[in-house]
Amino acid sequence: MTLIASLKEGLVVDEVLGGGSGLAGDFSINVALGYYVRGGEILGRVKDTMVCGNVYAALKNAIEIGSDTVWNGSCCTPSIIVDGLSVIGQS
Repeated sequence: MTLIASLKEGLVVDEVLGGGSGLAGDFSINVALGYYVRGGEILGRVKDTMVCGNVYAALKNAIEIGSDTVWNGSCCTPSIIVDGLSVIGQS
């Protein structure tokens, strides 16, 4: 089962704008490439969207961690599902 298939509703964040300096504590970051998921299926791309929260709270509220890994700058990270972030966008 993939992580996406386990989502009832959520946002897959694939790329962000302005996150090159890293995240520490509270953050508010623009989504460059994201997908809306409902019922375990990707329904489409999102635009004009921002994700806000606290990186420590998000990691504390990790629901599931994937077995994949991707190099993001100087660190190798897996996909992760977290709860408790705010998503802001236009409808």
